[in-house]
Amino acid sequence: MMDLNPKIKPSDMKPITCDNCGGVYFRQVLAINKVSKLLTGEAQDSVIPIPTFRCDDCGFIPEEFRPVEQEKEDDTKSDDK
Repeated sequence: MMDLNPKIKPSDMKPITCDNCGGVYFRQVLAINKVSKLLTGEAQDSVIPIPTFRCDDCGFIPEEFRPVEQEKEDDTKSDDK
């Protein structure tokens, strides 16, 4: 039978640090996304909370914690030139 709870020692773990300031403490926050009612089939647009983490020291959100972001409008305009 396979052990579903492997023995993980503190020495097996590597802390995640903030890419901006090197901080090691993070606070869970929510990014809020809106989904069109045309996509969901609901009567109204839906609001979806996405949990993520940001540095407790400087507020930076490391890349690995960032929810998927839409392209900026300026980026799409520059492609048209």
